[in-house]
Amino acid sequence: MPTRSRIAAALGATAVAAVPSTVVASTYVVHPGDTLGDIAIRHGTTVRALVDANAGVDSGLRAGQMLQIPDATLGLPGYTSGTVDVETYVVHPGEAVFEVARRFGVDATALARSNGIGVNAPLSPGAELVIPGRLARMNALLTYVAGDVEVDARLVRAVAWAESAWRQDVVSSTGAVGVMQLEPFTGDWVSRHITGRRLDIWVAQDNVLAGSLLLRHIGGLHDGDVAATLAAYYQGDESVSSSGLFDDTRRYQRRVMALMSQDEPVSRAA
Repeated sequence: MPTRSRIAAALGATAVAAVPSTVVASTYVVHPGDTLGDIAIRHGTTVRALVDANAGVDSGLRAGQMLQIPDATLGLPGYTSGTVDVETYVVHPGEAVFEVARRFGVDATALARSNGIGVNAPLSPGAELVIPGRLARMNALLTYVAGDVEVDARLVRAVAWAESAWRQDVVSSTGAVGVMQLEPFTGDWVSRHITGRRLDIWVAQDNVLAGSLLLRHIGGLHDGDVAATLAAYYQGDESVSSSGLFDDTRRYQRRVMALMSQDEPVSRAA
């Protein structure tokens, strides 16, 4: 299982796919500690696509090596069409346009143009930048984590969309947090009983990991029955056992399963 620090480094704040080619960085210079998985997530592609585009990298990376970033192959599900695909980022001390662009896997010139500044313009700490490709960054995270913990990626993506439209900044009226809409006590339970280490559900990568592991755990209890897994995720197993399915639980099951059936990539290229 990848460590939180590896995924965090790969994602920056939250990798860019299915966005205009003028936005996505076309090359990447390997830094010490980089892995193919890290680089693929950051740029919204797959390890297989990186290997295919860069002969020999499957046998190892070296610092300073320049990689070609292939055209994005990790397409966004059709149900994301029409959704605003930007997020904001608060500049940290010492950061410049190029550092922020590298963090998010986007082209520095396109990032500067999106914010009406030059690529060499000084950035003030605390200033907000508009970063394109929010959906693709989250799509890459959801897909990568689902594969890593061996859960159907379509299920993880659909649950996350139904819960939050893939937004980490969403907090429900009951206190459920982030992309997978986890209650703090649920995050604590997953940390104690599944991962054996503390997961911070206020951080996107930990939130997705906790939700994906919970789906895997519940699915195992229900022999992989997707409808039963969704009911337990939404309503809770004890409640389902004692009270049966609530009407809103049935609606939730139908919605998530419909999203899964619509999970076909769509091209967003300009």
